Amino acid sequence: MVCQVRTICALAVAALAEAAAPYGIESFDSVLRPLWKGIRQHRGKVLAAFLKAIGYIIPLMEASYANYYTREVMPIVIREFASPDEEMKKIVLKVVKQCVATEGVEPSYVREQILPPFFTNFWVRRMALDKRNYKQVVETTQELANKVGGAEIINRIVEDLKDESEPYRKMVVESLENILSTLGAADIDQALETKLIDGMLYAFQEQTGDDTRVMLNGFGVVVNALGVRAKVYLPQIAGIITWRLNNKSARVRQQAADLIARIAVVMKTCGTFNLNIC
Repeated sequence: MVCQVRTICALAVAALAEAAAPYGIESFDSVLRPLWKGIRQHRGKVLAAFLKAIGYIIPLMEASYANYYTREVMPIVIREFASPDEEMKKIVLKVVKQCVATEGVEPSYVREQILPPFFTNFWVRRMALDKRNYKQVVETTQELANKVGGAEIINRIVEDLKDESEPYRKMVVESLENILSTLGAADIDQALETKLIDGMLYAFQEQTGDDTRVMLNGFGVVVNALGVRAKVYLPQIAGIITWRLNNKSARVRQQAADLIARIAVVMKTCGTFNLNIC
C-alpha cells in the first residue's frame, strides 16, 4: 500500500511538472530531496515513477542546476538501461531525452558517459521489433545528435545499414532521416559520407517488405542533405534506378520512380540530367 501511494504521488508530481514547463521550478523545491532519496532506495514501478518525476523536473531548472542533477541521476538511469521491464525502458529513454535537451548539460558528458551504454543497450535488433519503444529510441537518438552533433551519432549507426535484419535497417534509416533533416550534413567528412551512401544503397536494394516509405524518405533526405557533394555518387544511384525501372515487378518500378522524384532537385543542382535514366 505504501509503495502504491509513493508511486501515485511521484506520477502526480511528474504530471504537475509537465504542465508547469518551462516555469515553476520553485514550486518543486520541497520534493527534490525525497525524490533523490527515493531513486536510491526503490526498485521496479516505484523507481520508474520517481525517475519519471525527475525527468520532468530537470528541464525546469537553471542550466547549472540541470547539469548537476543530470549527473546525479544519470548513473541510476544508465543502470536501468539493462532492465527487462518494458515500461522502465520507456521511462529511462524519456528521461535521457529530457535531460540531454536541457540547457547546461555538456556535450562532452553526454558523449563520454551516456552514448556508450545507450547504444549498447538500445541499438540492438530486438528494439526494432519492439513497437512500444521503437519510436522512443529514434526520438532519443535524435536528441542526442542535437547535443553532440549529427556526425557523432551517424558514425555509430551507419554500419548497421548493412545489418541482415530489415526492421533494424529501417530503424537506422529513420534515425538518419531525422538527424540529417534537422542538422544537415555539414559535419560529415568524406569517409563517413561514402559509408552513408554505400549503406543507403544496400538498404534500399535489400528491402523486401511492402512498406517502402521509410527507405524512400531516408534516401531522399540523405541525398538532399549532401547536395552538390552527392554528384560523385549520382551515376551509381542512376544505374540502380535504371535497373529497377526495367524490373518486371511493378512495385520495384514504382520505388525507382518515387526515388527519382525525391532526388530530382539534387540532380538538377549537380547538372546530371544526362545520366540516361530510362
